[in-house]
Amino acid sequence: MERFNYKKAAVFIFSTLFFSLFSFLLRNFLISNCNGFDFKVFHIDYVKNYGAAFSLFSTHTSFLAVISIVILFIAIYYIFSNLEKFKNPDMFFASLLCSGIICNLAERLTDGFVTDYIRLNFVTFPIFNISDMFICIGAFMIICNILFSNDEQ
Repeated sequence: MERFNYKKAAVFIFSTLFFSLFSFLLRNFLISNCNGFDFKVFHIDYVKNYGAAFSLFSTHTSFLAVISIVILFIAIYYIFSNLEKFKNPDMFFASLLCSGIICNLAERLTDGFVTDYIRLNFVTFPIFNISDMFICIGAFMIICNILFSNDEQ
């Protein structure tokens, strides 16, 4: 039986907390100080999103919160079950994924909505936030690592 790696667990927990704090602070700064500002590539535009991606399920906030909690627990279970196999990049992407879920979930539970504020200027695309970026990047890279890993399972 493999021994639990407390150092990797601590790195994961602290990096997840760091990215969560970064996301909250950046959101608050951009909304308070930059709302309406155009950065050429993107525009800061404060929007309350009561739904999920593309405002889907906007009338089912409780359902979305439950789904977020389930996905978060599944992700954390997977991460801690495979901690020994995780390399530093894996830990980074797992932290991004979990912090994005945590931030959006916390907003949904406290405010009843998720704050979106980044609108791309060069393409017609739904407005999103940093936590959404964390979730997409983290999930994509973890899935790629699982699918394309050369390690024997």
